[in-house]
Amino acid sequence: MQQFKNFFSELQEAFKQELINTGRLNKTAIMLLLLMPVIYTIIFGYTYAANVLNDIPVAVCDLQQSKISRTAIFNYDTSDRFNIVKHVNSLDELEACIKSGQAKVGLYIEPNLDKRIKTALPAEISILIDATNVVYGSAALVAAEEINMNLKVAGEQKILERLSYYPDKALNVAYPAAISLRILNNPTNSYTNFMLLGLVCNGIQISLYLYTADTFIKNRSRRWTFPTALLLGKTLAIGITSLTSFIFCLWLAHTIFAVPLRAPWYEFLSLLVAFELLFITLGIFFALAFGRAVNAIQDTLLFIMPGLLYSGLSWPNEWVGSLPAYIRALFPITYLAIPLRDLSLQGYSVLLNNDIVVLFTGTIILALIDYVLLRYRLGKEAAI
Repeated sequence: MQQFKNFFSELQEAFKQELINTGRLNKTAIMLLLLMPVIYTIIFGYTYAANVLNDIPVAVCDLQQSKISRTAIFNYDTSDRFNIVKHVNSLDELEACIKSGQAKVGLYIEPNLDKRIKTALPAEISILIDATNVVYGSAALVAAEEINMNLKVAGEQKILERLSYYPDKALNVAYPAAISLRILNNPTNSYTNFMLLGLVCNGIQISLYLYTADTFIKNRSRRWTFPTALLLGKTLAIGITSLTSFIFCLWLAHTIFAVPLRAPWYEFLSLLVAFELLFITLGIFFALAFGRAVNAIQDTLLFIMPGLLYSGLSWPNEWVGSLPAYIRALFPITYLAIPLRDLSLQGYSVLLNNDIVVLFTGTIILALIDYVLLRYRLGKEAAI
Protein backbone atom coordinates (compact mmCIF):
# COMPACT_ATOMS: atom_id res chain seq x y z
CA MET A 1 0.00 0.00 0.00
CA GLN A 2 2.83 2.38 0.88
CA GLN A 3 4.55 1.58 -2.41
CA PHE A 4 1.38 2.47 -4.28
CA LYS A 5 1.17 5.79 -2.42
CA ASN A 6 4.80 6.53 -3.26
CA PHE A 7 4.19 5.63 -6.91
CA PHE A 8 1.11 7.87 -7.08
CA SER A 9 3.02 10.68 -5.36
CA GLU A 10 5.81 10.54 -7.97
CA LEU A 11 3.24 10.28 -10.74
CA GLN A 12 1.53 13.42 -9.44
CA GLU A 13 4.85 15.23 -9.10
CA ALA A 14 5.92 14.33 -12.63
CA PHE A 15 2.56 15.52 -13.96
CA LYS A 16 2.68 18.83 -12.12
CA GLN A 17 6.31 19.41 -13.06
CA GLU A 18 5.32 19.93 -16.69
CA LEU A 19 2.51 22.36 -15.86
CA ILE A 20 3.84 24.23 -12.83
CA ASN A 21 7.54 24.98 -12.53
CA THR A 22 8.87 26.38 -9.23
CA GLY A 23 5.40 27.46 -8.16
CA ARG A 24 4.54 29.18 -11.47
CA LEU A 25 2.96 28.11 -14.71
CA ASN A 26 5.49 26.46 -17.01
CA LYS A 27 5.99 29.19 -19.62
CA THR A 28 7.91 26.87 -21.93
CA ALA A 29 5.03 24.39 -22.03
CA ILE A 30 2.52 27.17 -22.65
CA MET A 31 4.62 28.67 -25.45
CA LEU A 32 5.62 25.46 -27.23
CA LEU A 33 2.73 23.10 -26.59
CA LEU A 34 -0.20 25.53 -26.53
CA LEU A 35 0.68 28.69 -28.45
CA MET A 36 3.03 27.50 -31.21
CA PRO A 37 0.46 25.22 -32.93
CA VAL A 38 -2.18 27.97 -32.71
CA ILE A 39 0.22 30.49 -34.27
CA TYR A 40 1.02 27.97 -37.04
CA THR A 41 -2.68 27.51 -37.71
CA ILE A 42 -3.38 31.23 -38.00
CA ILE A 43 -0.29 32.06 -40.08
CA PHE A 44 -0.76 29.23 -42.58
CA GLY A 45 -4.53 29.71 -42.60
CA TYR A 46 -4.19 33.29 -43.76
CA THR A 47 -1.46 32.28 -46.21
CA TYR A 48 -3.93 30.05 -48.07
CA ALA A 49 -7.01 32.17 -47.31
CA ALA A 50 -7.37 33.28 -50.95
CA ASN A 51 -7.94 29.61 -51.90
CA VAL A 52 -7.54 30.28 -55.64
CA LEU A 53 -5.16 32.42 -57.65
CA ASN A 54 -6.79 35.43 -59.32
CA ASP A 55 -5.46 38.35 -61.35
CA ILE A 56 -2.54 36.43 -62.84
CA PRO A 57 -0.58 39.10 -64.80
CA VAL A 58 -0.80 38.66 -68.58
CA ALA A 59 1.16 40.31 -71.40
CA VAL A 60 -0.47 40.42 -74.88
CA CYS A 61 1.02 40.46 -78.35
CA ASP A 62 -1.85 40.95 -80.83
CA LEU A 63 -0.49 40.98 -84.38
CA GLN A 64 -3.96 40.58 -85.94
CA GLN A 65 -5.82 43.56 -84.43
CA SER A 66 -9.24 42.33 -85.55
CA LYS A 67 -12.63 41.78 -83.98
CA ILE A 68 -11.81 38.11 -83.37
CA SER A 69 -8.47 38.85 -81.68
CA ARG A 70 -9.99 41.64 -79.58
CA THR A 71 -12.75 39.23 -78.48
CA ALA A 72 -10.13 36.72 -77.38
CA ILE A 73 -8.24 39.39 -75.43
CA PHE A 74 -11.49 40.66 -73.88
CA ASN A 75 -12.34 37.16 -72.64
CA TYR A 76 -9.00 36.93 -70.87
CA ASP A 77 -9.20 40.46 -69.46
CA THR A 78 -12.70 39.96 -68.01
CA SER A 79 -11.81 36.62 -66.42
CA ASP A 80 -11.21 36.68 -62.66
CA ARG A 81 -8.12 34.55 -63.18
CA PHE A 82 -6.23 36.97 -65.45
CA ASN A 83 -5.27 40.62 -65.50
CA ILE A 84 -3.74 42.10 -68.66
CA VAL A 85 -0.85 44.30 -67.58
CA LYS A 86 1.01 45.01 -70.83
CA HIS A 87 0.70 45.02 -74.64
CA VAL A 88 3.81 44.35 -76.74
CA ASN A 89 4.60 44.24 -80.46
CA SER A 90 6.57 41.03 -80.95
CA LEU A 91 7.03 37.50 -79.69
CA ASP A 92 10.52 38.38 -78.42
CA GLU A 93 9.12 41.24 -76.33
CA LEU A 94 6.43 38.91 -75.00
CA GLU A 95 8.99 36.33 -73.89
CA ALA A 96 11.11 39.12 -72.35
CA CYS A 97 8.11 40.25 -70.26
CA ILE A 98 7.72 36.75 -68.85
CA LYS A 99 11.44 36.32 -68.20
CA SER A 100 11.61 39.65 -66.35
CA GLY A 101 8.65 38.71 -64.14
CA GLN A 102 6.34 41.47 -65.40
CA ALA A 103 3.88 38.78 -66.53
CA LYS A 104 3.28 35.14 -65.67
CA VAL A 105 1.31 34.42 -68.86
CA GLY A 106 1.76 35.57 -72.44
CA LEU A 107 -1.02 35.71 -75.07
CA TYR A 108 0.31 35.62 -78.64
CA ILE A 109 -2.09 36.12 -81.60
CA GLU A 110 -0.64 35.45 -85.06
CA PRO A 111 -1.05 38.09 -87.83
CA ASN A 112 -3.10 35.88 -90.19
CA LEU A 113 -5.58 34.55 -87.63
CA ASP A 114 -8.71 35.88 -89.41
CA LYS A 115 -7.61 34.58 -92.81
CA ARG A 116 -6.98 31.09 -91.47
CA ILE A 117 -10.34 30.95 -89.71
CA LYS A 118 -12.23 32.13 -92.80
CA THR A 119 -10.47 29.62 -95.04
CA ALA A 120 -10.99 26.77 -92.51
CA LEU A 121 -7.24 26.39 -91.98
CA PRO A 122 -5.84 25.62 -88.50
CA ALA A 123 -5.51 28.88 -86.59
CA GLU A 124 -3.48 29.31 -83.43
CA ILE A 125 -3.58 31.55 -80.39
CA SER A 126 -0.47 30.75 -78.38
CA ILE A 127 -0.40 30.78 -74.58
CA LEU A 128 3.01 31.14 -72.94
CA ILE A 129 3.03 30.18 -69.26
CA ASP A 130 5.83 30.71 -66.75
CA ALA A 131 5.81 27.47 -64.73
CA THR A 132 8.71 28.41 -62.46
CA ASN A 133 6.05 28.44 -59.77
CA VAL A 134 3.90 25.41 -60.60
CA VAL A 135 0.91 26.84 -58.72
CA TYR A 136 0.80 29.77 -61.15
CA GLY A 137 1.39 27.40 -64.05
CA SER A 138 -1.40 24.99 -63.11
CA ALA A 139 -3.96 27.71 -62.38
CA ALA A 140 -3.17 29.56 -65.62
CA LEU A 141 -3.31 26.37 -67.70
CA VAL A 142 -6.75 25.32 -66.40
CA ALA A 143 -8.25 28.80 -66.81
CA ALA A 144 -6.74 29.28 -70.28
CA GLU A 145 -8.11 25.95 -71.50
CA GLU A 146 -11.60 26.93 -70.34
CA ILE A 147 -11.47 30.31 -72.09
CA ASN A 148 -10.04 28.80 -75.27
CA MET A 149 -12.77 26.15 -75.37
CA ASN A 150 -15.44 28.84 -75.09
CA LEU A 151 -13.77 30.80 -77.91
CA LYS A 152 -13.56 27.69 -80.09
CA VAL A 153 -17.21 26.77 -79.61
CA ALA A 154 -18.34 30.37 -80.20
CA GLY A 155 -16.30 30.58 -83.41
CA GLU A 156 -17.61 27.29 -84.76
CA GLN A 157 -21.15 28.35 -83.93
CA LYS A 158 -20.76 31.57 -85.96
CA ILE A 159 -19.39 29.64 -88.94
CA LEU A 160 -22.32 27.21 -88.86
CA GLU A 161 -24.83 30.05 -88.58
CA ARG A 162 -23.42 31.47 -91.82
CA LEU A 163 -24.11 28.08 -93.35
CA SER A 164 -27.83 28.59 -92.59
CA TYR A 165 -27.95 26.72 -89.27
CA TYR A 166 -30.26 28.17 -86.61
CA PRO A 167 -28.27 29.39 -83.54
CA ASP A 168 -29.39 26.51 -81.24
CA LYS A 169 -28.73 23.91 -83.93
CA ALA A 170 -25.35 25.48 -84.69
CA LEU A 171 -24.38 25.33 -81.00
CA ASN A 172 -25.41 21.66 -80.75
CA VAL A 173 -23.33 20.79 -83.78
CA ALA A 174 -20.31 22.80 -82.61
CA TYR A 175 -20.53 21.44 -79.07
CA PRO A 176 -22.45 18.15 -79.30
CA ALA A 177 -21.63 16.80 -75.82
CA ALA A 178 -22.05 19.09 -72.83
CA ILE A 179 -19.44 18.18 -70.23
CA SER A 180 -20.80 18.28 -66.70
CA LEU A 181 -18.13 18.65 -64.04
CA ARG A 182 -18.61 17.76 -60.38
CA ILE A 183 -15.76 18.16 -57.88
CA LEU A 184 -16.31 15.92 -54.88
CA ASN A 185 -15.18 16.43 -51.26
CA ASN A 186 -13.41 19.74 -51.99
CA PRO A 187 -15.81 21.42 -54.44
CA THR A 188 -14.13 24.84 -54.28
CA ASN A 189 -10.75 23.21 -55.04
CA SER A 190 -9.51 25.12 -52.00
CA TYR A 191 -5.83 25.20 -51.08
CA THR A 192 -6.85 25.89 -47.48
CA ASN A 193 -8.84 22.66 -47.29
CA PHE A 194 -6.03 20.78 -49.03
CA MET A 195 -3.03 21.99 -47.03
CA LEU A 196 -3.98 23.66 -43.74
CA LEU A 197 -4.60 20.62 -41.53
CA GLY A 198 -1.38 18.98 -42.70
CA LEU A 199 0.56 22.13 -41.85
CA VAL A 200 -1.13 22.19 -38.44
CA CYS A 201 0.11 18.60 -37.95
CA ASN A 202 3.60 19.80 -38.77
CA GLY A 203 3.31 22.59 -36.21
CA ILE A 204 2.17 20.10 -33.58
CA GLN A 205 5.03 17.72 -34.26
CA ILE A 206 7.58 20.55 -34.09
CA SER A 207 6.19 21.82 -30.78
CA LEU A 208 6.17 18.30 -29.31
CA TYR A 209 9.71 17.63 -30.50
CA LEU A 210 11.11 20.88 -29.16
CA TYR A 211 9.48 20.42 -25.77
CA THR A 212 9.59 16.67 -25.16
CA ALA A 213 13.17 16.17 -26.35
CA ASP A 214 14.27 18.63 -23.68
CA THR A 215 11.99 17.74 -20.79
CA PHE A 216 13.83 14.62 -19.57
CA ILE A 217 17.21 16.32 -19.60
CA LYS A 218 16.24 19.21 -17.33
CA ASN A 219 15.14 18.98 -13.70
CA ARG A 220 17.00 15.77 -12.84
CA SER A 221 17.77 16.82 -9.30
CA ARG A 222 14.80 14.79 -8.06
CA ARG A 223 15.70 11.17 -7.34
CA TRP A 224 12.93 9.09 -8.87
CA THR A 225 12.11 5.71 -7.37
CA PHE A 226 9.55 4.68 -9.98
CA PRO A 227 10.58 5.22 -13.64
CA THR A 228 7.07 4.26 -14.77
CA ALA A 229 5.58 7.06 -12.63
CA LEU A 230 7.99 9.54 -14.20
CA LEU A 231 7.22 8.37 -17.75
CA LEU A 232 3.47 8.19 -17.25
CA GLY A 233 3.17 11.48 -15.36
CA LYS A 234 5.10 13.51 -17.92
CA THR A 235 3.41 11.78 -20.87
CA LEU A 236 -0.04 12.58 -19.48
CA ALA A 237 0.82 16.22 -18.77
CA ILE A 238 2.40 16.82 -22.18
CA GLY A 239 -0.28 14.83 -23.99
CA ILE A 240 -3.24 16.61 -22.38
CA THR A 241 -1.68 20.04 -22.96
CA SER A 242 -0.80 19.35 -26.59
CA LEU A 243 -4.12 17.63 -27.32
CA THR A 244 -5.97 20.68 -25.98
CA SER A 245 -4.01 22.87 -28.39
CA PHE A 246 -4.57 20.45 -31.29
CA ILE A 247 -8.35 20.43 -30.75
CA PHE A 248 -8.36 24.23 -30.54
CA CYS A 249 -6.38 24.40 -33.81
CA LEU A 250 -8.96 22.20 -35.54
CA TRP A 251 -11.70 24.46 -34.22
CA LEU A 252 -9.85 27.54 -35.53
CA ALA A 253 -9.37 25.93 -38.95
CA HIS A 254 -13.08 25.09 -39.10
CA THR A 255 -14.45 28.35 -37.68
CA ILE A 256 -12.14 30.98 -39.18
CA PHE A 257 -10.91 29.33 -42.38
CA ALA A 258 -13.99 27.19 -43.17
CA VAL A 259 -12.11 23.88 -43.32
CA PRO A 260 -14.80 21.17 -43.12
CA LEU A 261 -14.67 18.59 -40.33
CA ARG A 262 -17.10 16.00 -41.68
CA ALA A 263 -16.13 12.92 -39.65
CA PRO A 264 -17.35 12.30 -36.09
CA TRP A 265 -15.19 13.95 -33.44
CA TYR A 266 -14.29 10.67 -31.77
CA GLU A 267 -12.48 9.59 -34.95
CA PHE A 268 -10.44 12.80 -34.96
CA LEU A 269 -9.66 12.36 -31.27
CA SER A 270 -8.63 8.71 -31.66
CA LEU A 271 -6.19 9.62 -34.40
CA LEU A 272 -4.81 12.65 -32.54
CA VAL A 273 -4.28 10.76 -29.28
CA ALA A 274 -2.48 7.91 -31.07
CA PHE A 275 -0.26 10.36 -32.94
CA GLU A 276 0.65 12.45 -29.89
CA LEU A 277 1.43 9.45 -27.71
CA LEU A 278 3.84 8.15 -30.33
CA PHE A 279 5.45 11.57 -30.68
CA ILE A 280 5.89 11.98 -26.94
CA THR A 281 7.52 8.58 -26.53
CA LEU A 282 9.70 9.33 -29.55
CA GLY A 283 10.74 12.68 -28.06
CA ILE A 284 11.55 10.96 -24.76
CA PHE A 285 13.66 8.44 -26.67
CA PHE A 286 15.74 11.21 -28.24
CA ALA A 287 16.04 12.96 -24.88
CA LEU A 288 17.31 9.82 -23.17
CA ALA A 289 19.51 8.72 -26.06
CA PHE A 290 21.42 12.02 -26.04
CA GLY A 291 22.85 13.43 -22.86
CA ARG A 292 22.72 17.08 -23.87
CA ALA A 293 19.55 19.03 -24.67
CA VAL A 294 21.15 20.73 -27.68
CA ASN A 295 22.02 17.39 -29.29
CA ALA A 296 18.55 15.97 -28.63
CA ILE A 297 16.79 18.96 -30.18
CA GLN A 298 19.14 19.16 -33.17
CA ASP A 299 18.71 15.50 -34.01
CA THR A 300 14.94 15.59 -33.64
CA LEU A 301 14.71 18.64 -35.90
CA LEU A 302 16.80 16.83 -38.51
CA PHE A 303 14.41 13.90 -38.16
CA ILE A 304 11.24 15.91 -38.78
CA MET A 305 12.45 17.92 -41.79
CA PRO A 306 11.94 15.13 -44.37
CA GLY A 307 8.82 13.90 -42.55
CA LEU A 308 6.51 16.47 -44.15
CA LEU A 309 7.99 15.75 -47.58
CA TYR A 310 7.35 12.01 -47.36
CA SER A 311 3.99 12.26 -45.59
CA GLY A 312 2.01 12.42 -48.85
CA LEU A 313 0.59 15.80 -47.90
CA SER A 314 1.78 17.69 -50.98
CA TRP A 315 2.57 14.79 -53.33
CA PRO A 316 0.41 11.65 -53.60
CA ASN A 317 1.91 8.57 -51.96
CA GLU A 318 0.88 6.46 -54.96
CA TRP A 319 3.41 8.34 -57.11
CA VAL A 320 6.33 8.11 -54.72
CA GLY A 321 8.94 5.50 -55.57
CA SER A 322 9.34 2.26 -53.63
CA LEU A 323 12.41 3.39 -51.67
CA PRO A 324 10.76 6.56 -50.32
CA ALA A 325 7.76 4.39 -49.37
CA TYR A 326 10.03 2.52 -46.95
CA ILE A 327 11.53 5.77 -45.71
CA ARG A 328 8.23 7.54 -45.05
CA ALA A 329 7.04 4.60 -42.92
CA LEU A 330 9.53 5.84 -40.31
CA PHE A 331 7.86 9.25 -39.91
CA PRO A 332 4.82 9.49 -37.61
CA ILE A 333 3.25 12.33 -39.61
CA THR A 334 2.80 9.82 -42.46
CA TYR A 335 0.09 8.15 -40.37
CA LEU A 336 -1.63 11.42 -39.46
CA ALA A 337 -1.69 13.97 -42.30
CA ILE A 338 -3.53 11.97 -44.98
CA PRO A 339 -6.17 10.27 -42.78
CA LEU A 340 -6.78 13.61 -41.03
CA ARG A 341 -7.43 15.29 -44.40
CA ASP A 342 -9.67 12.38 -45.45
CA LEU A 343 -11.69 12.70 -42.23
CA SER A 344 -12.00 16.42 -42.85
CA LEU A 345 -13.01 16.38 -46.52
CA GLN A 346 -14.57 12.94 -47.06
CA GLY A 347 -15.96 12.27 -43.61
CA TYR A 348 -14.13 8.94 -43.44
CA SER A 349 -10.70 7.44 -44.07
CA VAL A 350 -9.90 3.92 -45.18
CA LEU A 351 -6.49 4.40 -43.56
CA LEU A 352 -7.82 5.37 -40.13
CA ASN A 353 -7.93 2.03 -38.30
CA ASN A 354 -4.67 0.76 -39.77
CA ASP A 355 -2.81 3.99 -38.98
CA ILE A 356 -4.13 4.12 -35.41
CA VAL A 357 -2.93 0.53 -34.85
CA VAL A 358 0.50 1.41 -36.28
CA LEU A 359 0.76 4.52 -34.08
CA PHE A 360 -0.25 2.68 -30.89
CA THR A 361 2.08 -0.23 -31.70
CA GLY A 362 4.95 2.19 -32.18
CA THR A 363 4.04 3.89 -28.90
CA ILE A 364 4.19 0.62 -26.96
CA ILE A 365 7.55 -0.34 -28.47
CA LEU A 366 9.06 3.10 -27.82
CA ALA A 367 7.63 3.22 -24.28
CA LEU A 368 9.40 -0.04 -23.45
CA ILE A 369 12.66 1.29 -24.90
CA ASP A 370 12.19 4.56 -22.99
CA TYR A 371 11.67 2.63 -19.76
CA VAL A 372 14.92 0.72 -20.21
CA LEU A 373 16.84 3.89 -21.13
CA LEU A 374 15.34 5.81 -18.21
CA ARG A 375 16.31 3.12 -15.69
CA TYR A 376 19.81 3.20 -17.12
CA ARG A 377 20.00 6.99 -16.87
CA LEU A 378 18.57 7.12 -13.34
CA GLY A 379 20.90 4.38 -12.19
CA LYS A 380 23.90 6.12 -13.73
CA GLU A 381 23.01 9.46 -12.09
CA ALA A 382 22.33 7.82 -8.72
CA ALA A 383 25.83 6.35 -8.80
CA ILE A 384 27.40 9.78 -9.22
